Amino acid sequence: MTRTINIKKIVSSKALTTMLVTIAIASVVMTTVWQIPQATATSLEEIKVSREISAPVDQIWNIVSDVDNETKYWTTYKTIKNINKIDNIIEREVTVTAGPQNAKTHQFVTVNPEQMAIQTNITEGPVTGSRVLTLSPSSDINATKIDVLWNIDMSGIPVIVKGLAKDNFMKTTEEALNRIAQTVE
Repeated sequence: MTRTINIKKIVSSKALTTMLVTIAIASVVMTTVWQIPQATATSLEEIKVSREISAPVDQIWNIVSDVDNETKYWTTYKTIKNINKIDNIIEREVTVTAGPQNAKTHQFVTVNPEQMAIQTNITEGPVTGSRVLTLSPSSDINATKIDVLWNIDMSGIPVIVKGLAKDNFMKTTEEALNRIAQTVE
C-alpha cells in the first residue's frame, strides 16, 4: 500500500512539473509573438492623400494654418494643448480618439507660410512620424490643390490591426480635406 501512495505522489509531481513548464513556455511564446511587430519594424508607412478645392490658395491657407483649430477638421484630434511656441514652431500635446482611449501624442508643428506647408512631427504616442500638408495653386485661379503626406512608424501597433490603422489614417485624412472643402465651397 505504501508503494501505491508513493507512485501517486510521483505521478502528481510529474504532472504538476509538466504543467508549470508548459505555462512557462506558452508565456515566453506569447510575449515573443506580441513583440514581433516592434522587433521587425524597419520602415515607415507612407500614406498620400490629395484633393483639389474650389477656392483660392490664400483662403485655404487661412484655414489650414490655424493649427489650433485642427479639431474642426481632423476628427481624431480630441483636444489640443499648446506647450510652447517660438516663431512658427509650436510644441503641443494632442489627445487623440483613435487607438488606446484618450491617447496623448507629443507634436512639433512647423507652419511655413512661404512654402504654404505645415509639418507636424509626432514624437510620442501610439504612432510616431510626420504629416506634411502642402498647398499649391491649381491651373484654375480659384482652385487649390492640397497634398497630405504621412510617414508614420506603426511598430507599436499589433500586426493584426496594422492594415486597419493605415486605412483609418487615409480615411481620416480624406474626411479632413472634405471638411475643409465644405467650409469654403
